Amino acid sequence: MTILITNDDGYKSRGLVVLYRAAKKVFGDDIAVVVPDKLKSSTGMSFTFHKPLRLERIKYEGVPCLALSGTPADCAFMALNHLFLKKITLVLSGVNIGMNVGLDAIYSSGTISAAMFAAIYKIPSIAFSKHVHKENQSGDGAKEMDSITEKLTFILEKIKKNGFPTNVELLNINFPKNVMANTSIKVVKPDRGVFQDLVDVKKDPHGREYYWLYGTLRKDLDKEGDIATLLGGEITVTPLGLSTYDAEQFTKVKSIFYDSKN
Repeated sequence: MTILITNDDGYKSRGLVVLYRAAKKVFGDDIAVVVPDKLKSSTGMSFTFHKPLRLERIKYEGVPCLALSGTPADCAFMALNHLFLKKITLVLSGVNIGMNVGLDAIYSSGTISAAMFAAIYKIPSIAFSKHVHKENQSGDGAKEMDSITEKLTFILEKIKKNGFPTNVELLNINFPKNVMANTSIKVVKPDRGVFQDLVDVKKDPHGREYYWLYGTLRKDLDKEGDIATLLGGEITVTPLGLSTYDAEQFTKVKSIFYDSKN
């Protein structure tokens, strides 16, 4: 089987190197790496349909990469529809520098969206992310990132041995700030969102208004959700499904638009 590795941080990513090494240890050499040629964080599942894309072969810290001038979703699109037709059996995305927990991240993260696109093709997919220290938002030190290799290897070995869980289309896995040998793994549901969203209004030198979008950490976190669990120091595993269909909601909406005869 061929394992596809992608991300949204580009090929110059410590997280990519760690994931590649762990995957190679577990699955062998049949691994393909297709990543953006530069940082494409928070691009969601956006595609580049309005301009041509270019692909370049690059080797970064021992990782052979195909670097694409597009988004993470473009990388998955190219891999599945052109580069490795019908050969990909598992997609691993990450390890993203920064946590991806809560529904707001799930639907905006380039890391998760690349895995989600593969899941649409019925390919088992896992998105990996790591919460980083505030003083080093560009990524934690090499020594600290290397500490997750053991946990990554453990997780991938479990998937290889037991198979991808049935009726699960995508796994979203987040590592806390500090990963140690005794750091536990907890399967949790996604919370609504990480931040209380805010807009800061300022003026440029010409007196025209401009806006900074940002947020502060919510205080009403679900204690059993992914955000609180991750901030509490545990590795979070969140099973995700692509369909948002709910039978009860379907019935309620039908009652609005159909009369009793229908």
